[in-house]
Amino acid sequence: MKKLIVTTLLAISTFATPTTTEFNNWLESLKTELNEKNGFSYALLDEAFDGVTFNTDVIKYDRRQPEHVMSMGRYLNIVISSERVEKGQKYQRQLDDIFTQIRQDYNFQSRFLLSFWALETNFSSITGKLDIIRSLTTLTYDGRRSAFFKKELINALTMLDKGIYSYPTERMQGSWAGAMGSTQFMPSTMLAYAIDYDQDGYINMWENRHDFLGSSANFLSQVGWRGDESWGHEIELPQDFDYFHSGLKYKEDLQYWIDRDITLKGGTQLPHTDGKTAIYLPQGAKGPAFIVYPNFFTIFKWNNSEKYALGIGVLSDLINNRADYFSKFNLNEKSFMSFEMAKQIQAKLNELGHDAGPVDGIPGKQTTAAIQRYQVSIGQIPDGYLTKELAEEILSK
Repeated sequence: MKKLIVTTLLAISTFATPTTTEFNNWLESLKTELNEKNGFSYALLDEAFDGVTFNTDVIKYDRRQPEHVMSMGRYLNIVISSERVEKGQKYQRQLDDIFTQIRQDYNFQSRFLLSFWALETNFSSITGKLDIIRSLTTLTYDGRRSAFFKKELINALTMLDKGIYSYPTERMQGSWAGAMGSTQFMPSTMLAYAIDYDQDGYINMWENRHDFLGSSANFLSQVGWRGDESWGHEIELPQDFDYFHSGLKYKEDLQYWIDRDITLKGGTQLPHTDGKTAIYLPQGAKGPAFIVYPNFFTIFKWNNSEKYALGIGVLSDLINNRADYFSKFNLNEKSFMSFEMAKQIQAKLNELGHDAGPVDGIPGKQTTAAIQRYQVSIGQIPDGYLTKELAEEILSK
């Protein structure tokens, strides 16, 4: 095995930490730009950036996001627990009045709201303690996605300027990436979709359950959520199924799969949808198989991660006692990926002519399709599932 693989198993992307003088000079230039171009007063800017320094921990978090480096089994084992399911069921009963109103206003199912709330902050118990302005300023300085985070920084400053958002600490606090509140809205989402659902005059996404649950339903319903459909269903695949057409990149009308003898477990016909669907094998041909519906893809507009989307779907099924398939997941699956290793695999697949897309260290649908093409080339079942052994083989080429 190449030494390169061994040395990158736990590696994260390198970055240059600026000196205090370098960062402060850059920050002063940024404040000038924000005043002259965006119209923020120096009084607001001085208060917002008071004490802000470069946070190296934020950069480390950015390079080590769990959805990208954990195995699917490890990820599900962390985000889904019997305690979390039981708490979700408890809140489903206790907050029935809120969920009933949300169902009437947004046609949104409570089990999914509970799943977002659970995965984001463990039901408001972990909303994040990092200073939002400091985190977004650090990420704006960093070169990986500075344009994106600069926009979010401007949005966060706009929130401060508006003065209608209520939060429990003196300064806005949240995650390393700038997400805030009990369902972790980014500043842009906060400005566009957060609502004063109980009409008390303030938007409190940290402590007011009406506000953060109503706002979450408002956001998802506006970006395509279908309140009368689920996220997906466990299916049976026929023996002659063409695994090359599995994967999230291959979306088809429901009838396409019906014509190929795909059914629910037990042989029942697939539930109707007029949207695009895909066959999803989160742990490859040996694990459980699902057909995913439009709501599954809508979850990506909240968090662009297939592991996260699956976690939302599975937890929602468990809350409603619908997940007989859960025991089929290998929750003991070990993680082996790192940010740097993912980039190397993408680069190698591109070198071999399989078109994995941008070498960004974040494997997605295009990388999965490239893995399938590689599997075809070596005579494996093309399920797109990257095991440690397959990763090592790709990198050895």
